[in-house]
Amino acid sequence: MIITVLAIGIMYYTPFQLLILPIVLVVNYFLLSKILVNRKQSHIITRLIRPSLWLLILYGYIFTIHIIFLIPILWFVVACIVIGLGYYGILLQEFTSKPNVILNNILQIILLILGVSFASLALAYWHWSTVIVMAVLWLSVLYLAITWLISFTNKPYIIASIWALIVVEIFWITSRWINLYHIPKTSLLVSQSALIVGALGYGFGGLYFHYKNKTLKLTLIFEYILVTAVVFMALMLLSKWSVAV
Repeated sequence: MIITVLAIGIMYYTPFQLLILPIVLVVNYFLLSKILVNRKQSHIITRLIRPSLWLLILYGYIFTIHIIFLIPILWFVVACIVIGLGYYGILLQEFTSKPNVILNNILQIILLILGVSFASLALAYWHWSTVIVMAVLWLSVLYLAITWLISFTNKPYIIASIWALIVVEIFWITSRWINLYHIPKTSLLVSQSALIVGALGYGFGGLYFHYKNKTLKLTLIFEYILVTAVVFMALMLLSKWSVAV
């Protein structure tokens, strides 16, 4: 709640929006140090990363959307509250002895799609350096992949590094013609690269998860391949390849 109030005040009422970065990190650190009283500093910092990524990515995303569409204060507050609820869900996943697999996967996919969409907006709207955006994206995806893989894979770092590299390569290729899709009846924008990465993450991630847990069935293989193929076909048909944002 404290972070949500501070985020609303800083992003909506001041010209110093970048202050949200140190505030999120500091508040998160003190919060987790109170929860993890007897743990080492390295453990606290490790647990700090995913909740901080959630807040920084989604606050950056919703602030950019607000600038583009001039979201009224009411909807801006509602969006920040929803982000806060997602943050609470991630904290529960971080500290519970038996995390909910479905909830964890949903939060990972949301963070991945909105993170890549924010990276696209950072290039298209804010005109940030492509190299810096790609480096931050690679590190973020690498950490998210490691936190997801580590519970059922012996060597998650190699697979996570390859996946992060694939995401950055897809992002770099699609950055030549950034397509942003406006979700009907909302002010939300999702980038083409985010949907591609989300579909691949859902398809290959789901297949690999069930394979490692020895629950892979023919129906699951068909489901994951079908969903991934449908998303790709829709993107191929709906994209304006000759138009750059």
